[in-house]
Amino acid sequence: MEPYYFRLRDVKEFLEHYLHIYKGDYNRTRAEKVVRLFPCLIGKKVLDIGSGGGFYSLAASKKGCKDITTLDVSHVCVKAARLNLRKNANLDAKGVIADATNIPFIDECFDFIICVDLIEHIKADRKLLREIQRVLKNTGFLVIATQNSNSLNYLLESFIQRYILKNRNWMGWDPTHVRFYTPKTLIQLLKGHGFSIIKLAGTYYIPYMAAFWFKKFNTRLSKVFYVYLHMLNRMFENRESIALNLFGWGIMCLCQK
Repeated sequence: MEPYYFRLRDVKEFLEHYLHIYKGDYNRTRAEKVVRLFPCLIGKKVLDIGSGGGFYSLAASKKGCKDITTLDVSHVCVKAARLNLRKNANLDAKGVIADATNIPFIDECFDFIICVDLIEHIKADRKLLREIQRVLKNTGFLVIATQNSNSLNYLLESFIQRYILKNRNWMGWDPTHVRFYTPKTLIQLLKGHGFSIIKLAGTYYIPYMAAFWFKKFNTRLSKVFYVYLHMLNRMFENRESIALNLFGWGIMCLCQK
C-alpha cells in the first residue's frame, strides 16, 4: 500500500491528514517522548530534516525557537510544514526541498537538528549522518528517532508477517523502510560520526495494537486484549528505565556534537 505522503498532493489535505495521525495514542505518546528530549531553543537556529508536515518544527517553536528551517524531498511536505507553522505559531519558517544526504547549507550553521522517522528510509545512512554532523555547530544537539528491531513488536509482527503470512519483504508499518536498527547499532553509528549520547528513550513496549489481529476470530476477545495490553504498556511508558528503553518499538536519542 502506498504511504499517504505519496498519495496526497493537495497541501491542505496533506496537512490535515498528517496532523490527524498525531491524535492517535501511539503517535501522540511517541511524539511526547521525542519532544521531551528537546533542549531549550530560545535564540537557536533549528533544522527539521524530513519534516513532513512540520509537527516537530511546531514543537520546536513552542520551545522558544523563532528560526526554523524545514527540509524534505517533497514539495508538498515543505509547503505543508510552512503552512502548519504559519497557522499554529504565526511563524514564517524557511522551507527547502532537498535530499537529506546532500544538505544545501554551509558548515556548522544550525544549533539543533531534528531527524525523526527518516534514517530508516535512507539507503546511505552514513552519508546522512555525515551531512548532519557537517551542518551542526560544535556542541550543537541532534534528536534522532527510528524503529527498534530488538522490540517485542518487531519480534512478534515480523514473525507473523514473514513466516506465517509469507510477506518476506515486510518492513514495518511503512513499506518505504529500508532497514531497522537496534539501540546498539544506532548508538554505534552515531558515535562513529562524532556524536556523544546524552539520553536514550523508548516507547511502545507492549504491542497492544496486535490485539486487533484477534478481530478475525472474536471481536469481544480482541477488545479485552487491547484494553489489558494498552494498560500494561501505559504502566511501562510511565517508567524511566534505561534497560526498558532498549526494548521499545520506538527508539529516540538526544546527541551532542
